Amino acid sequence: MKTLRLFSVLLALVSLSGCAGLFIAGAATTVNIATDPRSTQEIWKDNNLELDITGLANKTPYQYQMRITAKSYRGTVILIGQSRTEDMLRQFVGQVEQLQGVKELHNQVKIKEPLSFGQISNDSWITTKVKSALLAKGELNGVKVSVITEDSEVYLFGYVSREHAAIATDVARNISGVTQVIKAFQYAD
Repeated sequence: MKTLRLFSVLLALVSLSGCAGLFIAGAATTVNIATDPRSTQEIWKDNNLELDITGLANKTPYQYQMRITAKSYRGTVILIGQSRTEDMLRQFVGQVEQLQGVKELHNQVKIKEPLSFGQISNDSWITTKVKSALLAKGELNGVKVSVITEDSEVYLFGYVSREHAAIATDVARNISGVTQVIKAFQYAD
C-alpha cells in the first residue's frame, strides 16, 4: 500500500512538473512579446524570414556546404556562419536578398569550413554564460538582448538605448572564451 501511495505521489509530481514547464515557457513567451517593441505582425514576419533563410541553407546546393544562422529584426537581416566557397555564398546571399521582407542584409559569413560539433558546443556554452551575466546585471532589468555566438564571437541584438547597448557589450566582452563582441543593435534613442 505504501508503495502504491509513493508511486501515485511521484506520478503526480512528474505530471505537475510538466505542466509547470509549459506554464513557465508560455509565460516567458508572453513576457518576450510584451517587452518587444515590434508589433506581433513584425515579430511573426521576422521569425518566418529567419525560418525561410534557414530552410534555404538546408537545401541543395547549400546543404553541407555552409552553416548559416540568420537573425531578422524589422526586416534587417544579419547572416552569420561559414561557407566553404565564396561562389556558393554569393549565390546564397543573392537568393536571400530576393526573399520577401528583407529590407537590409548584413553578411557576416566567413569563407571557411563549417564549425565542428565541439566548436558549436563551445559557442552554446559561451552564449549561456553571456545570457546569464546579462540577466544578472541589474541595469539591464527588463531589457531584451538576443545573443548568438559563432566561432567564439558574440553577436548582440535588440532594440535598446545606447546606454544599455554599452552595458551589454561590456558584460559580454568580459566573459571567458569570447574573442570579439559584435553589436547589431537598433537604437531606441
